[in-house]
Amino acid sequence: AKLVKELQALSARRPPAATPAATVDPLVSAAFTKFDANKSGHLGVSELHAALKHLGLDVQSSAETRQIMNKYDTDGDRKMSLDEFAKLVKELKAFLASQPAAATPAPTVDPLVSAAFATFDANKTGLLSVRELHAALGHLGLDVQ
Repeated sequence: AKLVKELQALSARRPPAATPAATVDPLVSAAFTKFDANKSGHLGVSELHAALKHLGLDVQSSAETRQIMNKYDTDGDRKMSLDEFAKLVKELKAFLASQPAAATPAPTVDPLVSAAFATFDANKTGLLSVRELHAALGHLGLDVQ
């Protein structure tokens, strides 16, 4: 439901524009064809639901998918055409691009591993040279010649 509201808000800020089928991105067209399971030339609710899930969207129910369908079904036939799907994908891309990038948490290193690394990093560069690595492995009883 949150996604639907955000897409509606994004769409409200833009004038409606039909995407002629001739100018649909080939990748969007290929995705549409992939999810048009019955090869009808339209996506039904279940086909759209599968497409949205594949695109990584958190659609929880067919009712939520139906809301998205209703928003983009400009001709009211209760199916999604390629043009309607292309508009949905275009707005999803714009929405995702407008979101701040998620911060990737810094990996945590066990303090014992850090201490062991520091012990063998003789020149304190933060990197182990081949010689330093050989010394570390030798200390562990591994013979790497």
